[in-house]
Amino acid sequence: MRVIFAIATLFILTSQSLAQESILVGDAPLPDDIEITAHDNSPFLGVWTGRWDNWRSHILVVESQGEDGLFSVIYSVGRGQHGIRNWFRSQARLDGDTLVFTDSDFAARYSISATGRLRGIYPTEDRFAILERQSLTTLLAAPTSEWFQLGTREFLATDLQEDSSKVELAVAVYTPAGDGPFPLALVHHGSTGYGTDPQAFNRFFANDWLADVLNAHGWIAAFPQRRGRGGSDGLYDEGFAEDRSQGYSPDTQISLAGAERALIDANAALRALQQQPNVSSEPVLLSGFSRGGVVALMQAGDDPENTAGVINFVGGWMGEGFGDPEINPSLFRRVGSFDGPVLSIYGEDDAFYSIEHSLSNLAAMEEMGAESEVHVVSVSGHNRGHWLMFQPKLWEEIVGDYLMRIESRR
Repeated sequence: MRVIFAIATLFILTSQSLAQESILVGDAPLPDDIEITAHDNSPFLGVWTGRWDNWRSHILVVESQGEDGLFSVIYSVGRGQHGIRNWFRSQARLDGDTLVFTDSDFAARYSISATGRLRGIYPTEDRFAILERQSLTTLLAAPTSEWFQLGTREFLATDLQEDSSKVELAVAVYTPAGDGPFPLALVHHGSTGYGTDPQAFNRFFANDWLADVLNAHGWIAAFPQRRGRGGSDGLYDEGFAEDRSQGYSPDTQISLAGAERALIDANAALRALQQQPNVSSEPVLLSGFSRGGVVALMQAGDDPENTAGVINFVGGWMGEGFGDPEINPSLFRRVGSFDGPVLSIYGEDDAFYSIEHSLSNLAAMEEMGAESEVHVVSVSGHNRGHWLMFQPKLWEEIVGDYLMRIESRR
């Protein structure tokens, strides 16, 4: 009931806000009478842009702080899943070092991270946003959708070839402040569910919050998209049935060949990134989500001396009960001779992998000598365990502690 009421409240506020003429920044509206009080010195004052959950445009304007300590704020979002965009004015208060909306039915909260970015958490705690400070004048002079994208999107010229054509891989790169070069953290995406929805191949995978955490610890974070994914060249072909409309194949040889193809792409992206001048020659931190967690483990096994550590978010290649049960443990054993620290984070109530199944996969990896650390967290919502990466409060402290230990080894 609480969530439903919050949505109803937003609908009323939206109706009120649309009575005033709005300015569109990309697809996010703003009122035409913004006034930011320049003499106030709160670090929150100003205009911040970013995205909820890496896809929905979001602007937060903190206009002023009153004598009562309350802040005047403007909250704006672009088009959502149902095509609705809106803005509204509200008030926020300080709770320690966190800015919290005073409306108890929409108590979104924001804090400033070590990188100087703004971190937002939705009232239900299952949505997050990372925002960067902008100049209002500059923003309104060029009100495009590019303001919401953190990091840079580019294409990596690789040594891959397909049908006699060179393959470029799309990548998102988030660079820490200061002078480089920086050690590289590579984060790999997962599958597309069952592989039966070709439109899902076009979705770009990144995680602004994880990138912000990595940047805060001095890592340049890169999210490469493998062939045929997220705008990369080539065919997405990581273990499909002969009839691609049937999605991923349960056949052992086809599935394992798909994993090898993913590893080839991951290594090609790594080689291209290591040639960039702001990337240091230090060992690489490897990470990944779902199938990407397996790719990170395989990549560590491929080049253990060049691997600083591995962060595995709910890693697995084939869903439990689909195909040969030996596929997953055989790929976990591909960690090979890498005996460094592997951090694994799994969620209870995962629709693809039970905790027992995941622990058995990790046991196969541990037999190879890897230094394994496992955390199991509870994720709100039914069958939501697989999506823990998108609830950063569940893992931020775990990852931060791990990164500090990795840094102490460098």
